[in-house]
Amino acid sequence: MRPRIGVTAWHHHDGQEQWEFIRDNYTRAISAAGGLPLILPIAAEPDLVADLVGTLDGLLLTGGEDVHPSFYGEAVQEKCGPIDETRDRFEIGLTRAALARELPVLGICRGMQVLNVACGGTLYQDLAYRSETERHHTGVKEDRARRIHPVRILPGTRLREILGLEEAAVTSTHHQVIRRMAPGFRPAAQAPDGVLEGMERAEDPFALAVQWHPERLAPADAAQLSLFRALVEAAAKRARR
Repeated sequence: MRPRIGVTAWHHHDGQEQWEFIRDNYTRAISAAGGLPLILPIAAEPDLVADLVGTLDGLLLTGGEDVHPSFYGEAVQEKCGPIDETRDRFEIGLTRAALARELPVLGICRGMQVLNVACGGTLYQDLAYRSETERHHTGVKEDRARRIHPVRILPGTRLREILGLEEAAVTSTHHQVIRRMAPGFRPAAQAPDGVLEGMERAEDPFALAVQWHPERLAPADAAQLSLFRALVEAAAKRARR
């Protein structure tokens, strides 16, 4: 059986009802990498979170809204974007539960920020609050799948081993970045202006995150697909234990 990879969803309000949905390039990337993607409902109950984690072999944290600053001890600043505290609370609890059970975790964009906050790190609520930051990180919707800037994949990291690259051109559609990296993690990739574009835990269990969107690049880029393969392989290894 393929390793079961939980994939986080997000909320959409249509004026009458609330929806949970996800872009299919996340689930397609997991399928292409050999995993079984399972879209997770946004649940508030701790026992349901534990039950969800108990059904999984790995976890993919997807992109989306800003993480509420209260989860890393700050008040909302003027340039903070849309937030969904229900989703934040669920995903932070889900991430902590997954890591406690030694599930492999891959974070993408917001998912990197959730992983960082769940493990004790902080964020810049907007790029404007970080000095010497280039504005090209915040791409427009029309550029969501276009490679905007390069990132350096740091030597000696699991990320470089996975990608097999010293540098990669990546997408960029975010306005928040890591401020203080969570304890136990190390930098894995950086933009030319020093923005952290990748982070990882050196030891197992597998916990790695990138700020760009490899799911948008994976259909035509084997290196980007390899991130999902690494998650699935780590999940398969855990499932065999």
